[in-house]
Amino acid sequence: MTIAESNQVNEVVRRVQSWPASLRIALARRILETLENGFSPEPAPALPRGPSAAEVEAMFETDKPAPDDATVKQWIDEYRMTKYGK
Repeated sequence: MTIAESNQVNEVVRRVQSWPASLRIALARRILETLENGFSPEPAPALPRGPSAAEVEAMFETDKPAPDDATVKQWIDEYRMTKYGK
């Protein structure tokens, strides 16, 4: 929407604000009726997409096996000792 179009819309809104609600609803219906016949929504602009799920999964692939619970617990304990000294 251009600035001129935006100004026109704002002018219409300003003019109808003082109308009773029933009249404003009637106007809104009439406006929507004009769209029923020839409405074709503008396609959304194509956004650049990131990598696919398979590509992300491949980025994190490793040839090493996952650590076992005992190893993870050891890592956590070592981290706590480094951070808190206990």
